[in-house]
Amino acid sequence: MSLIVATVNRVSELDRLLTSLDSQTYRDFEVIIIDQNPDERITPVLRRHCGLKIRHLLSERGAGRARNAGLRVATGEVICFPDDDCWYPTSLLESVSGWLERNPDFDAVFGTMRSADNQPVGLRWPPGPFLITKTNLWVSTIFVTAFLRRAVTDCVGYFREDIGVGANSPYQSGEESDYFLRALAMGFRMWYEPVLTVHHPSLHSLERLRKMTYPYALGSGYVLRLHGYSWREFGAHLVRSIGGAVFSLCKGNISMAEVYLIRAAGQLRGYCLGPRDLARIAQSRTN
Repeated sequence: MSLIVATVNRVSELDRLLTSLDSQTYRDFEVIIIDQNPDERITPVLRRHCGLKIRHLLSERGAGRARNAGLRVATGEVICFPDDDCWYPTSLLESVSGWLERNPDFDAVFGTMRSADNQPVGLRWPPGPFLITKTNLWVSTIFVTAFLRRAVTDCVGYFREDIGVGANSPYQSGEESDYFLRALAMGFRMWYEPVLTVHHPSLHSLERLRKMTYPYALGSGYVLRLHGYSWREFGAHLVRSIGGAVFSLCKGNISMAEVYLIRAAGQLRGYCLGPRDLARIAQSRTN
């Protein structure tokens, strides 16, 4: 198993992740650290975890760029991508390995992301397991909880580097969903299994939502357009955002209503103008 970890600006958080990996009951894995820091701040952390098989690589900024660097050197038959600020329960890798062994007809399994006190983080995770489809992918997949067989990454290839966190474009998400949708289009079968849990700090602070909602929504809107979602299918995503704004207003939560409307605006621009925007950005770099 290969764990590809892109890291930047986090030291204690990376130490926590590696400590959780040190405690895993399953031991047949390598940790590929893709270091995007401008200095050697994480070197002492890596030295403290000499019991792990760690490969330390340097990379320029960008989640897609880092993951691609990790994919080029990964040797495991299962590939996963823990965030540098997440951490694993002690038996997670053993549980994942067992699940994949018992379910050879599936090419990937996804779990849920929860806080230290077991509260949902990120998505509104469905309570029951199911086969992942083009429709339900948006409520059940995120890379920190993904465990992919090597056949998937070998066939799908590399991540787009012009979208996603740290990309040199305003489209700061979407590379993950794009990757999963490419896998589905190739016929790979993926399963959502909520009993598999990855721990992660909360992502729901108002400050973070105000900062990240629009650039993230741009990416999701663009990927919906890129993968052929109809206006009707896209409209369902837009209605959820607008409905969230209305619900928040009814509760008197003006700040959250604003966040939902910002998300709707980003989704709409990404879906309608994403191809033009990204083509213009690419053209400007070649001139």
